[in-house]
Amino acid sequence: MMVDTTPVKLDELREIPAFHQLPDEQIQSLIAVMVRRHYAPGQIIFMEGEQASSLWFVFQGRVKIIKQSLNGRIQGLCLMNRGKCFGSCPLFDMDQNPATAQALDEVTLFVLPEDALQQLKARDSQLVKALLHIYSQRLEHLARVSEVLGSWTVPDRINDCLLMYANRDAEQPTVELTHEKLAALSGTVREVVTRHLSLLEKEGIVQNESGRIVLLNIDALLLPCACDDHKTRPNVI
Repeated sequence: MMVDTTPVKLDELREIPAFHQLPDEQIQSLIAVMVRRHYAPGQIIFMEGEQASSLWFVFQGRVKIIKQSLNGRIQGLCLMNRGKCFGSCPLFDMDQNPATAQALDEVTLFVLPEDALQQLKARDSQLVKALLHIYSQRLEHLARVSEVLGSWTVPDRINDCLLMYANRDAEQPTVELTHEKLAALSGTVREVVTRHLSLLEKEGIVQNESGRIVLLNIDALLLPCACDDHKTRPNVI
């Protein structure tokens, strides 16, 4: 981890969805206390069980949120991409992080320390409103994780991850995840993901390439009861 002394800029913070509507005065209050940090791919940002001390906002790169089950199995919960917030335990007065955060790419984060957060909450109602937006996303995501892990089949979970993490700005939608990382996010093992992707490729639904998966037929990945909400599904933790 590297701490960058470059101040967070107003236009940078405006890119965080929770702060889109905040007046400049509130944004400047955040800028005064936020810290810019950089992480290399694979670096741990914080560990499950450690003291929760900050809110983290992704400015560049992606962060993987993972949790270890009682039997030692690693379960990927979600990816935090640009503009997302994670490590929101200080919002709920939780002492410990319930999951581990790890940099997936070269990551730049804006960090709001808990002591500064508590001071801002006490004196700024506009900021409290923005934080409640994060809280509502958190609850929505937890409900979805529970549903997916509890009732969906493994192929359905893999397909859902492909849809959720697809880069739709590219000419052909692509998922820039290895089979191992896709397995962690869908709650299975790499061999199962590889086997499933091979079947999808034979059917002309995806094309497997080195380090990424090209989605040739998105509609074929949708669940029978799915609606077109994959573009807007929350992924905040």
